[in-house]
Amino acid sequence: MKNTRSTLLRVSISLWLLSCLTVSMAIATPNPQSLSKTERKALLASAKTPADHQKLAMYYREEARRLTAKSQDFAEHADFLATQPATVESKQGISCQCTSHYRYFSKLYAREAKDAEAAAFQQQQLAQGLSDSKPTQK
Repeated sequence: MKNTRSTLLRVSISLWLLSCLTVSMAIATPNPQSLSKTERKALLASAKTPADHQKLAMYYREEARRLTAKSQDFAEHADFLATQPATVESKQGISCQCTSHYRYFSKLYAREAKDAEAAAFQQQQLAQGLSDSKPTQK
């Protein structure tokens, strides 16, 4: 009975890890319209037009969405682990898969998503300010 339960637990954890890998690969797949980090840094240094700031705002919004999804995944995993008995112990005798680990990263990614959303708002405001300050041509 104990061997069956152990095997079932290993299979379910393996399936869960496989599903997480699939989701993380889907999230990590770069959007062809998205900026790379190098492009973002260069654009931040040289942004002068409303279109430049709009691109940056879109980048930060996409980053906020990605980080929010990651935060939710970690929170769901923490909730799941809270219902499970500790199965893997480290040398210190505590579970390596503890909920506090996943809750910490969930909060970290949520904070980073909030910062990215604030950066998107700031870039949107800069784009709006530049487009409002341009004189209308006749």
